[in-house]
Amino acid sequence: MTDASPNTEKTWLDAIRRDWDTRARENARAYINWPDVPNEENAFFASGKTDYDHYVTPFLEKMNFDPREKTALEIGCGIGRIARWMSQDFAQYIGVDVSPEMIRKASSYNLPRAQFQAVSGGDLAGIPSESVDFVWSFAVFQHVPDKRAIFNYFREAARVLRSGGIFRLHMKGLWTLPLGRLMLEAGFPDRGPHQKTPRFKIPFVRLRYLDTWQGRSIGPDEAVQHCESTGLEVLDTAGEWTPMMWIGGRKK
Repeated sequence: MTDASPNTEKTWLDAIRRDWDTRARENARAYINWPDVPNEENAFFASGKTDYDHYVTPFLEKMNFDPREKTALEIGCGIGRIARWMSQDFAQYIGVDVSPEMIRKASSYNLPRAQFQAVSGGDLAGIPSESVDFVWSFAVFQHVPDKRAIFNYFREAARVLRSGGIFRLHMKGLWTLPLGRLMLEAGFPDRGPHQKTPRFKIPFVRLRYLDTWQGRSIGPDEAVQHCESTGLEVLDTAGEWTPMMWIGGRKK
């Protein structure tokens, strides 16, 4: 089931920007952080290091990718939880976010070799074509209620990547039945690096209300198809049919 008209897409993007600006002003860390990580600055950024070591470093090694002298771009950087660690490994880091308030807070830390800019929530306007070597996004697309915006980010990732550049994108990879503003989701649970993984995974079914917190799920085959249609070669997948699905690979 496709989303509605372009006017609906613009309405969603306006709502995403408004809602995440509000969340940033209210308590940015609380909305970005893992539920079991204390809402304290040192713990917040330490959790970013844990996620970076868990989700980024092994992928770079698997892809035989040396980040030195390379440029990384993060879609949905928030206030820079991952940025401060990624910017230490890469020669240049670019963080983009739909929320100008998040960008303002991220910029206030004055991280070396890092720059931040606000984007529309559906593209990477302002980032030159073939100018980055690694495109990464984590815990962002699952909040986007319009599939077209997610798929356009796939196209934009292909546009800004240099030939041979790599990407790793996270999204909800659940089975979904849209029911207007409600979604019936089914899949298997997953845990982040801060939580113990259960011995047995039991399928779940849940009802969600579509908004700027509970966004669209993308099926595994659908994600691979849309990536490869843009010229991105999918070489690594993980977490299919869970809320922690990853799609990664290289620009042909």
